[in-house]
This record gives sequence, C-alpha cells and structure tokens, in this order.
Amino acid sequence: MPFIRGYTKQDGAAVRAHWRAPAGTHKQTVLAIGIVAAVFVFGGSGTPAGSAPGGGERLPAPRSSSGVTYPITWPGWEKLAPRKTPLPAPAVSYPIHRPEWKQAAPRPVPTVSYPIKWDRSGGGR
Repeated sequence: MPFIRGYTKQDGAAVRAHWRAPAGTHKQTVLAIGIVAAVFVFGGSGTPAGSAPGGGERLPAPRSSSGVTYPITWPGWEKLAPRKTPLPAPAVSYPIHRPEWKQAAPRPVPTVSYPIKWDRSGGGR
C-alpha cells in the first residue's frame, strides 16, 4: 500500500496524507485478516507446548545409532574395469607420407598470428 502525501487539488480542496490500497484489494485483505484471526482463535491443539499427549512426563528423544562407516565403498570398486573404448588419439600425425609422393607434406602453417594488432586491420573504425 503506497503512502500518499498531502496535496491540494486544482479546485483548492486540501487532501490529507493517507494510505491507499490498490484497487480491488479490499476483499482479499479482509479475507486474509479473517483467516489469520481464525487460525489464532481455533488453531490451538488443546495441549500445552512441551507436554506429552498422555499427560505424563515427556521422554527424551532416542539417540540415533549410525551404522555407517566412512569412506563408503561399493563391491567391485577395488579393481577398476578396463575401458571399453580406446583413448582418443589424433587423427593426423605430421609429416604425412604417401607412397606416390616424392616428399612428405609439410605441416600446415596458421594464417593468423597472435596477438592480433587491431590498429593495422584497415577497417578505419
């Protein structure tokens, strides 16, 4: 809800500062307040907090006994299974030799040298 500061209308009427709810929210606000009030009034279970349902003393919570030993291991982890697929290898090794060639193909030379000097690109940007 926004707070509207005091102002004067064009006809000279003074308007005091007030809170203004957005249009259409009155019904939802009343419904929400009613639900909160109903939960507050009827929400109690009838037993005071901290007491047992039978009226006796409350017993302490049982302690958990953990049977887990760390680190966790699974059967079969001792020996690793061999890889089903071979490790990747480069598809080409240089220099390339073919029986019909007189000499081997040279290693390709990159066409770009790094670092790129942008001031010589000729773009004029």
